[in-house]
Amino acid sequence: MVKAFLMKTVVILFALLIVTSLITVFPAPVTAQSNSDAQKKAMYFIKNVLPVDLSKYAISFHSESIQDGTPISNDNRKVTSLQYQLTSEDSDLEVNFLIERNTIWSCYIYVKEGVVIPNKQYLGQFDAIQSFFEKYQTYTKIDSSDLLAMLDGVDLTKDSTITTENINLNIKNGYYMGKDYMSVKWTHTIGGVEYTSLELIFDAEGNLISVGDTRVLYSIGDTSVNVSFDEAVDIALDNLQFYSYEMHDGSIVKDFKVGGVTVALCSSPVDYVDCVLRPYYDVRLILEEPAPGSVFGITVFIWANTGEIIKFGNMASGGLNYVGDDGSVDVVVAQNRSTLIMGVVVIVVMAVMVTGVVVVKKRR
Repeated sequence: MVKAFLMKTVVILFALLIVTSLITVFPAPVTAQSNSDAQKKAMYFIKNVLPVDLSKYAISFHSESIQDGTPISNDNRKVTSLQYQLTSEDSDLEVNFLIERNTIWSCYIYVKEGVVIPNKQYLGQFDAIQSFFEKYQTYTKIDSSDLLAMLDGVDLTKDSTITTENINLNIKNGYYMGKDYMSVKWTHTIGGVEYTSLELIFDAEGNLISVGDTRVLYSIGDTSVNVSFDEAVDIALDNLQFYSYEMHDGSIVKDFKVGGVTVALCSSPVDYVDCVLRPYYDVRLILEEPAPGSVFGITVFIWANTGEIIKFGNMASGGLNYVGDDGSVDVVVAQNRSTLIMGVVVIVVMAVMVTGVVVVKKRR
């Protein structure tokens, strides 16, 4: 149980979510139930994309659940989590899916016992990736030949970063719980801002561990950045005077004094309506002293192309939510300040991609 939990923690670092498992006993024909559209999609993926010898496994459906929205934003997301069990006499696998907007964007294979029985033997890591791409391109209907071409002549056993005009390729090797793994991630980057990505993780034998593909979930909209970091900070500070929030007793909190500022240029469908990625500034105004409700900072989200304020929000410790004066503010909550400040650029779970460029200013 502890091993399972630790493995799932690693998968979260790769932005891939894990769910718990079911045990079946002997190989038999595929018997997984297909009562929902999500289950049908998952079964199709298992049969047509998963690089596993299904003739050696019994397949059983375990669970389906839906996450409606996320704790830190009113995004109206509906993420379906599915889990299947693939069992043979020598191998026990747990296959987990995340489905959103009727699309599988995450699949993770957890080896509970034994080793994966592949549907072919690979000559090496590149052969394994190429073999997976052949089926995956057909499945997604997205031409990924340019991504595969970036791996030509690359030593996959060494960590490296390769950059083309709009694609960053990051290769990372690691070791966890007695096993070697390799991560290959392509990120669509424009003007230093990261948008959609495809990440594949394989073990040392070339067996697929996980695939995470936000290309199938999001499209890229207007990527122009007409507002500078400094201008974004000025907009946030100038408009802070118009922001307030209401306490549970009906009192209004306003007139904040800012002691510090952090700002990051990100891409995300902040309102999560059309799933179109656009650049915006995430400005965090750290208060000189905590305001009522343990609010230690105010967030201001600003479109990078127009300078228009998207919304305000609170950064609070202690797990309390407070509604802004416009009735539509998302309140960012953490159990302690360090937790939130370390994750300051995480706005929409599994959707936010950050440039890594942060500007810090003292009190103005």
